[in-house]
Amino acid sequence: MIRITVLLLLASAASCRGTATPHSADATADAHPATLNVHVVCHSHDDAGWLKTVAGVQYTLDTVVQALTANPARKFVYGEMGFFMRWWAQQDEDTRALVTQLVEDGQLEFVNGGYVQHDEATAHYVAMVDQTTLGHTFLHKTFGAVPRIGWQIDPFGHSATQAGLLSAYAGFDALFFGRADYQDMAHRKNRSALEMVWQGSGSLADASIFTGNFISGNYGPPEGFAFEWADPPIMDDPRLDEFNVHERVDAFVEQCQRMAASTRGPDIMLTIGSDFQFANAHLQYKNLDKLIRAVNSDGRVNAFYSTPEAYVRAKHAYKESWPLKQDDFFPYADFPHAFWTGYFTSRPASKGFIRSPTTEALEEAVSLLQHHDAITGTEKQHVACDYHRRLHRGLKYAQAVVTSALEALIRGQDRPGRGTGGVAADSITVDSSAGSDAYAAASQRLLQEQPNPIDAPITLEICDWLNITACNTTVRLSSAGKGFMVAAYNPLGWSREVPLRVPVSSGTACAWAVTGPENEAVTAQLLPASPSTHDLQQLLAGVNATCPTTFGDAEVAFVARLPPLGYSTFFVQPASGACARRGSIQSNAKDASLQTDVDNAVDKEQYVSLDNGIARLEFDTHTGLLHSLTLQDTKVQLSMHLAWYNSSDGLETQENRGQASGAYIFRPNGLYNVSREGSGEGWWGMLLRRLGIGSNRGDPIVQLDIVRGDVVLEARQVFANWATLVTRLYKGQSQVEMEWTVGPIPFADGLGKEVVVVYTSDVDSKDEFWTDANDYRPSWELNVTEPVAGNYYPVTAAMYVQDAGKQLTVLTDRSQGGASLQSGQMEVMLHRRTLADDARGVGEPLNETACGCLACDCPGLVARGRHWLVLAPREEAAKPRRTLQQELNDPPLLAFSAIPREVGSSGADGGRIGLRRTFSISEGHILHSNVHLLTLKDTGSSYLVRLAHLYQVCALRAGASQHVLKAACGTPRSRQLCVSAVTQEGEDSILSRPTTENLNAVLQLLHYQEVREMSLTGNQLHADMQRDRLRFDASNDLTTSWLHDASVSHASNGKGGDSGRSGSGRGIARQAVGRPQQRQLLLDDSAELARLRAGAQIIDCHGGCAVDELLVTLKPMEALATMPRPDLVARHIHPSNPNDQETQKAIDVLAQALSHDDVTLYLCRPGLAESFMRAMIISYLLSGPSPILLAADDFSCCALMGEVGMHDCRESRAEGAAAEEAVQALLASNRTEAYTLLKEQPELQRLVQQHGTGSVLCIHFIAAHPQRQGQGLGSQLLQHICKMADQRRHHLYLEASSAKSQALYARHGFQHVCDKPLGGENEAAPVLHVMVRPSEASH
Repeated sequence: MIRITVLLLLASAASCRGTATPHSADATADAHPATLNVHVVCHSHDDAGWLKTVAGVQYTLDTVVQALTANPARKFVYGEMGFFMRWWAQQDEDTRALVTQLVEDGQLEFVNGGYVQHDEATAHYVAMVDQTTLGHTFLHKTFGAVPRIGWQIDPFGHSATQAGLLSAYAGFDALFFGRADYQDMAHRKNRSALEMVWQGSGSLADASIFTGNFISGNYGPPEGFAFEWADPPIMDDPRLDEFNVHERVDAFVEQCQRMAASTRGPDIMLTIGSDFQFANAHLQYKNLDKLIRAVNSDGRVNAFYSTPEAYVRAKHAYKESWPLKQDDFFPYADFPHAFWTGYFTSRPASKGFIRSPTTEALEEAVSLLQHHDAITGTEKQHVACDYHRRLHRGLKYAQAVVTSALEALIRGQDRPGRGTGGVAADSITVDSSAGSDAYAAASQRLLQEQPNPIDAPITLEICDWLNITACNTTVRLSSAGKGFMVAAYNPLGWSREVPLRVPVSSGTACAWAVTGPENEAVTAQLLPASPSTHDLQQLLAGVNATCPTTFGDAEVAFVARLPPLGYSTFFVQPASGACARRGSIQSNAKDASLQTDVDNAVDKEQYVSLDNGIARLEFDTHTGLLHSLTLQDTKVQLSMHLAWYNSSDGLETQENRGQASGAYIFRPNGLYNVSREGSGEGWWGMLLRRLGIGSNRGDPIVQLDIVRGDVVLEARQVFANWATLVTRLYKGQSQVEMEWTVGPIPFADGLGKEVVVVYTSDVDSKDEFWTDANDYRPSWELNVTEPVAGNYYPVTAAMYVQDAGKQLTVLTDRSQGGASLQSGQMEVMLHRRTLADDARGVGEPLNETACGCLACDCPGLVARGRHWLVLAPREEAAKPRRTLQQELNDPPLLAFSAIPREVGSSGADGGRIGLRRTFSISEGHILHSNVHLLTLKDTGSSYLVRLAHLYQVCALRAGASQHVLKAACGTPRSRQLCVSAVTQEGEDSILSRPTTENLNAVLQLLHYQEVREMSLTGNQLHADMQRDRLRFDASNDLTTSWLHDASVSHASNGKGGDSGRSGSGRGIARQAVGRPQQRQLLLDDSAELARLRAGAQIIDCHGGCAVDELLVTLKPMEALATMPRPDLVARHIHPSNPNDQETQKAIDVLAQALSHDDVTLYLCRPGLAESFMRAMIISYLLSGPSPILLAADDFSCCALMGEVGMHDCRESRAEGAAAEEAVQALLASNRTEAYTLLKEQPELQRLVQQHGTGSVLCIHFIAAHPQRQGQGLGSQLLQHICKMADQRRHHLYLEASSAKSQALYARHGFQHVCDKPLGGENEAAPVLHVMVRPSEASH
């Protein structure tokens, strides 16, 4: 049997016994309270790549171990577990025992503890947690060690996600980093504010972390003391001519005192070490021993070997308040004209490749590529190739594991009932950020081997080149006129309808038929591959990247309905009978040569539209550009065009600036339109052409081809032979898909180019835009020397602009850089090719080729990706944005094979006979729409489950509801710190509230014994983490009390006061899309659970867990413990005004819930059920008996009652009459009599006559929100009502609309009085069941 343990994110399979590294009382015994204490911290920062491929750092670790053993006073900290794990595997038992003793003695301390030191701008937050957990798991299994310090010393800017999610929720006491913007650091130095409390989230209750920014802006030793870099050694023998102790001590003390002036208290931390330092640890420690001895003899400061953990404990002992930081450290600039915003986009193909399905074999490769010189694209070219080879090897092995599990399921192998289980062939990590294989852990473990009922074997292939219409299996079979099977796995905990496109050869069939898992017909469309796809195929064939025989010339498109956490199979076969048309194609190109007939309508009409019944796109045929987007009643004027920035080569003479654009830095030198005629046309040229002015009058800016069909509508735009866009509307889908293809970027003109897509709309966003990871920094005055690059922010998954009425969102399939440089506009960088190095250490231009070589005769790299455009009313925008963001990030995994010869049919409950055409690990249970299953991992002895609440709470920061900022043009602009347009409680009035999930339903195919809650990375009990973590008090942030202190001068211009509230030339990015916080479960089979320390919450499931025992409540953006379902807390709302905010919430819940009721649907006009219910509720509020409105504390369940017969003093009779007129207007034409019967309540009147005025409460409506139904909330609210009625000695009256609700009310003491049919003799009409509950006081 296996136990289940509750964690926050990834957990190890090892026991958590003895997890926390104790805060020893004598850890700072070397410190002197009366003098300046210098904590000498020895470390080595070992980049996993960058300039060299991943190679061992054995010399560093070998010599450090020897040096620590030689002197017990010496200490060393290490952070990169990717290197340490490799080194550890090569050590003998004696060395391992020695290292274990060094860890136990505190001489060797692990900081950060991740597999690598990940980037914070371009890495997806789940991948950040995964790679951290991989290292933490190793440390806990090997040493029982729990890192207490975050050590992000080298990334190029820092995100609040790191502070909240990857630090505070990982159990860290503090976070340290080296790099921050040079102006920001100057500002903080002058205020002794380089150490602060960083509040990483407005949604998380405990997301603050003590944070230190190294005064040097780097992480190396003080000047003159880099002994391994040939700085003078310490010569302490006075007999030598080179004797230099006094000189060295003076220099050391001077630097220490200067550092102390920029921090608080009598302790400073001095880092000794840098990139790959301590390879000669004997040299380093020998000199440091001498230096420390001499400094302490001098007596001005007290120096000693220390660790960051000891330093933090010393700071914590001050019991002081520290400056508060609430935003981010992006973008980062180290000098004027040097904004590190290019790496947000560098190596776009690599950034897309990194988001891959994750298995155990692939986990290390994916973790490696989260390194801050890997996913950023800032490594040398040969290192990038090495990264890709490692990732590809892991991917191939992962695909073999996944297809093996899929094959076993599809072939019809039976799954066991509860209480049985097989042995996993391989452990699968399901990482939804990579859109991967959640079913495999369970299927590998749970499937029993049985004889294969299918005669022919199933050999599945996962195709790597689907985005260029290439797949060996489907093209080979279709070219022979044969059909094939598509297996599509959905990694989400929601069912979904997803468009699929499958490559085929159209030579043998011009129409294809698709059947689903129940042999139902699925609408399909055959559409030709685009010319840009054909060009890309030929380019890749020319460099031997893939085989030309896999190339298709067309695609079969269909929309697949997939179960949650499961797969469905589809048969795609040549259609019999006459050939059907592929779909009409229109073009504005005068020389169009297409595979089907050209419809000249594009030339005749100015606008051509694509409309799938949900969204509508209009294109201007005169320019070839998009003109507008309409989604139901919301419309924006919207255009998309491609442009490129000329990369500065650093050779300009103005101000002798000399900074080039390169892998790290984005420094543009002019913006130009991508055009078919050439690359030198500026924006003015585009404008003239759009107006029809100039020599090119009458020619479109871009070639526009329109493809129409039953499944997908496409607009194919050719801006140049190296830059195209394809815009798609799919059947039944609300999002607009935009596929971009850029490359090979031409450079024969000697100009580096950085290509962007610009979305220009009429959204009145002023100077604000929002991204998913970052926030504007209002705490210091910024001098932006680069108005474009300085306004770029990382876009990990989403960005949007909005005004009072609507929100327009761009979702991305990889990390990219984005900006909004004018109102209503969003600009996303797609691809970069520079011809100069930016002088930040990589020593190469960013010049990617299809061959992976640098200085070679090979075409430039082509990148292809997708954006999804989402338009919605502002108050409703969070739900589609959040949901679609997850769907784009987690696409279905597709595998292909020939159709097996024997196809079985559904059999008994024991399983299917023949093919299992569909399967769901949750057996169809669907998670709430605001909850996401991040991870389901079988570790061999445990299961690991991650859940996340996707929505955030929006809380205004104390003392600052708005900041006024100055734009580049000098126009004031305001920025609300709360992003919600509806309520301060969250970005969605319902979905931002806590949600309860039943884990039994999600995990019903797994077998476990116990449940426990762990920390974020699973290396300690959550309760222990909460108890042991150090917390620091925070004062007001730098925008309030610190800047209002007249004794503090302004860092950049010497001004005092609150001038730091202004910035110039800066766009605004907000953390509004958010990175959700997670909840993690570990299902553990180890015997160690029996020895868990007292006080841990453990749920014993040996005899099976009751439903209530596995209800997990997730708050917005917050990870919570597993707990029994809490009692519902009801609130009384005084409905004096239907427009009151709380009243409106209750009306919304009731109207949405009851719009699906049979009575509602019977009475109202078609399609107006919710409006009808809303009008009815308002009518009862304004003109019914004295209303009583009740709601659960989180508005998950509401009720409207009336105290019948009580005197009503309301003066709203006219409004009540108006509301009743609205009800009548929404009635179906033949339902007036039924509505009259509904309103008549003779039994109620008799009850009042019998018991007297004011003795009866009539329950008009009671319902749970649609997202919360089935959780017992209605029953709990009914209990509250019954208790209230008994206290008031009231009888209760209601009319049940269904047999199910009648049974519920009967359980609460209601008695059936009579039935009230609403349709007379019409048996199809609903019947109301009149019920009364006598007051207990009457008995």
